[in-house]
Amino acid sequence: MKVENINIRKANLEDVKSNLLDIYIDGYKYHYESRPDIFSNKNEEDLKNDLIDTIKKSNLLILESSNEILGYVVYQIKEKHNKIMWVDQLVIDKNNRHSGNGKKLMNKIKEIAKEESCQRVELSCWSFNKNALDMYNHIGFKNQRIILENDI
Repeated sequence: MKVENINIRKANLEDVKSNLLDIYIDGYKYHYESRPDIFSNKNEEDLKNDLIDTIKKSNLLILESSNEILGYVVYQIKEKHNKIMWVDQLVIDKNNRHSGNGKKLMNKIKEIAKEESCQRVELSCWSFNKNALDMYNHIGFKNQRIILENDI
């Protein structure tokens, strides 16, 4: 879907009443269905409260066009060995994927990271999320480390 007049802005609590909540729930359900051993089966009210907490406590940017939210990204700046921009979540509405919207949000993240004198942008991506992995690789991200697991 081709979208014009893109705007990226900080989310506010009023956005919970829009389709942001639907996108948030969709993203969470995708992760739950793929890894129910890690993600709990939350109801919509719990997810709404999680989104409200995220807006209040985190940096959440939304990408919108004509007052419709197309996706969002949650990030924070961390300092340990170096100052980095950490991307915690990036979700694009299922009807607006494969249109460059993830790249637009990540370009904004890179812009903020430069303004904040970060050394790099880091994120993690679940191995089951092939579309996201493809997108991140396509826009220049590369593997930094691999996390392995062994169930007990």
